[in-house]
Amino acid sequence: MFTPNNTEEKEIETNKNQNLIDPLTIWLIRISSILIIIFFTGIIIGLPLIIALTKSQLQNIILNSKDSLKAFIEIYLN
Repeated sequence: MFTPNNTEEKEIETNKNQNLIDPLTIWLIRISSILIIIFFTGIIIGLPLIIALTKSQLQNIILNSKDSLKAFIEIYLN
C-alpha cells in the first residue's frame, strides 16, 4: 500500500550526473568562451577603423594620381 522512500537513489543519481564533466574541460570551455568574445570584439572595433583608414588612403591615392596626371599632360602639351 505504501511505497518506500527512494530519496537516496535520487541523490546518488544526481551526484553521478554532476561529475560527468571534469574540471579541465570546464576551464577549457571558459577559456575558449573568453577568446571568442575577445575575437569578435576585436572584429567589431577593428573593422570600422580599417574601413576609415582604407578610405582615407584611397582618397590620397586618387588626389596624387590626379596631380601627377595633370603634371604629365602639362609637360606633354608644352
